[in-house]
Amino acid sequence: MLAILRIWLPDAPGVLGAVAAEIGAVEGNVIGLEVLEREAGVAIDELVVELPDRAGAVDSVCQGIRRVPGAGVEDVRQLAVVGQDREDTVLGAAVAILQAASPTAALNALLGQLLTLFDLSWMALADLDRERFLEVHGDVPSVQWVMAFAEGSRSGGDPANDTTGSGVFVEAIADTDFTVCGGRSRAIRRRERHEIAMLAVVTARFIDALGVRELSH
Repeated sequence: MLAILRIWLPDAPGVLGAVAAEIGAVEGNVIGLEVLEREAGVAIDELVVELPDRAGAVDSVCQGIRRVPGAGVEDVRQLAVVGQDREDTVLGAAVAILQAASPTAALNALLGQLLTLFDLSWMALADLDRERFLEVHGDVPSVQWVMAFAEGSRSGGDPANDTTGSGVFVEAIADTDFTVCGGRSRAIRRRERHEIAMLAVVTARFIDALGVRELSH
C-alpha cells in the first residue's frame, strides 16, 4: 500500500532520520520526499511511503511519527497515481491546459486540474471587479468574503495577514478579468501556492497566445 503523509517536524539535523526510523519500525519504506515549506524552524514535508498491506498500518506509522519530539501528521491519503511524482503531475496539468482549443476551454481545464491536483472542496472562477462568480464547484463562500480574503493576502508585512497556513487561495489570471479561487480543510502550503500560481500563468499566457480577447463566460 502506498500513502502520502504530510507531516510537520523541527527543521533540525537528525529529525527526519528519526521519522524515517519510526516508519521503518512498522515495516514502512519512504520512497519519495517533497519539502512543501520551511519557516521559523519548522518544515512541512510530504512523504510517499510504502506500507504493509494490513489493517492498522497507517495508524501505526502515524503513531510512530508522533513519537518523534516536535513532529506531527497533518494529513494522510492514499497515493492516487503509482509511480508518478509531484513534478510530473503538475507538468501534466499544464499540458492539459495547453491542449485546450479555446480560452474558455483553457479556463475550464485550469479549474478541473486544480480541483483534482490539490483535492479542493470548493472552487470558483470570479470576476472580482464586477463582484460575481462565473463558475462554481462545491460550497463556495460569498464573493464578498473572497474579495476580503484577497485584500488581506495582499496586505503588508503584518504577520496577522499571512495566509500561508490557510486552506484558501485566490490567484488572479494575468491580463484577463478573471480570478481563480478555492479551498479545502487542510492548509495549502507555500510550494502548492507556487504551483497554483504557475498554472495560472500558463493559462494566462496560453489565452494571450490564442489572441482571443472575448471569452464566452
